[in-house]
Amino acid sequence: MTDRITDRISRRSALKTLAVSGTVGLAGCGGIFSDSDSTEYGPTDVPPKPEGIDEWGKKLNEHAREANINWEQFSDDDITLTFGMGLHPYSTTFSTTPEGEENNKAVKDYFTDLTGIEVEYEIVSEDKFWSETESALSSENNPYDGIMNGLWPSGGYHYGDNGTAWVRDLIPYINDASLTDKKWLRMGDYRRQTIEFMSYPNADGTVELTALPNGIEFYGGTAIHKPTFDTLGLSEPTNFAELESAAKTIAESSDVDRQGIVSRTSSATLSAANWGTMFKTYGGEWIDRENRTATLNEEKGVKSLERFGNMLNKYGPTDPGSYDWYKNNNAYSNGDVGIMYSTPQTSGIVDTEVMQETKWLPPLEGPDGQDPVADTWVWATGITATSDNPEAAWLYLQWANSRMANLLLSTRQWEDDGPRAGYARFDYIKDQIEQGNAPPVPGEGYIEAFNQGMDAVPGGKPDKPQEYPPVPVDTPQNMNIMRRAAGAMSSVVSGQQTAQAALDDAASTIDDEGFLSEESIPQRYVADDRFLDRDYGQQYGTNGN
Repeated sequence: MTDRITDRISRRSALKTLAVSGTVGLAGCGGIFSDSDSTEYGPTDVPPKPEGIDEWGKKLNEHAREANINWEQFSDDDITLTFGMGLHPYSTTFSTTPEGEENNKAVKDYFTDLTGIEVEYEIVSEDKFWSETESALSSENNPYDGIMNGLWPSGGYHYGDNGTAWVRDLIPYINDASLTDKKWLRMGDYRRQTIEFMSYPNADGTVELTALPNGIEFYGGTAIHKPTFDTLGLSEPTNFAELESAAKTIAESSDVDRQGIVSRTSSATLSAANWGTMFKTYGGEWIDRENRTATLNEEKGVKSLERFGNMLNKYGPTDPGSYDWYKNNNAYSNGDVGIMYSTPQTSGIVDTEVMQETKWLPPLEGPDGQDPVADTWVWATGITATSDNPEAAWLYLQWANSRMANLLLSTRQWEDDGPRAGYARFDYIKDQIEQGNAPPVPGEGYIEAFNQGMDAVPGGKPDKPQEYPPVPVDTPQNMNIMRRAAGAMSSVVSGQQTAQAALDDAASTIDDEGFLSEESIPQRYVADDRFLDRDYGQQYGTNGN
């Protein structure tokens, strides 16, 4: 497998890549989680890494023992599970270990204490993760029992090799009383929309849940650096024209040493995510599902890219077409720009002091007062079709995505940790923070922006079955479609092409490559009743939870 999956990342280098450079100044774990009088760290500090990892590993197991299932049912089977993971806080939070300590256990190792099942992670840098994961899933010697899944490629994983899925349906495991206590799992914590987005139709009319969510986010939120705005007397932007004007003022001012705005603008597929919110708010459509043609080059989409490209080219950092997720975050974290057009979940990677000087704004209005239409993402974990131990893998998925685990992922819990990679169980996490049971997230307005942003995401609404997701994530070809869109966007931001020419090229490629054909996207994926109401309570065990 080493010949195919390359650039493995050690726990140490992974942590360095994602390290938060800011100081610790957050509320410590109080409430139901710890008695601050009995710890060596104060109420305004998070604990050192060894203590924090140990505390959380034990909390996860205490929480797990509340479930009415036998966690040790596979303890005699000598099972080692291997998960293919991207370089992301969801991976590093569970796999990082303290250095130079006697107890160098990672959080995931406490699952072994509970179950007797070993868990190994193979972490791949994000720029290679999606292509290498697809290569592994489609191979005859797939080494993974589970994989880090995401909303954008999940339709392709479900369709797999011409309808033979690469990932397993999780519904049978949810409904197996020997493996799952539905009252403990609490699938009802998840937004209905989140579960529907990760579910796909089979040829026989049944629906499969492809992965268990651990994180949700909206794209196209606006982080403003408050001292910069105060210095220049700028008002908070409420629409895209005001956003561009603020970026221009910052970039051209001699009173601050910053460029105006940064966003993800590289040609990597997911770099289209933030522009995707602007594109949809302008009224753009990526594809015509009935006629099976690409439509991203129509007038509204072109105008959205003209504005986005102009802002980032004129008022952003140099070499604007090179900014991926990490470079985008670093530019804001290092004080290079006054505005970051991004997802609020990037707050976990940005310097803590900078985030304390930041306000997050909800999605902005369109040019003619249109309501915002937000793009979205779901982080999740799935079980591969080739796993020899899917039941054991399901036990790990439950444990690592439980209420307690999602609280761990959503808030900073020890020194050098800055996840903000959760919020899949949004209302539960928000309540825990408000009750003082978890550290707050730095950045004024985070919760409000997050909630309004997710409410602005279309799709998955039974009263509006015609309202499709903001990008074609309901199809197996979403990654191919959006890869071409991202390439077009990056070329415009770089000044290499006009928006019209770039999107014409992208649309032509999408059509010519046959990505929208019936063979590539069977009709069941784009049927008008794709999001009609179903009894999801019975299917997923959410009734009464």
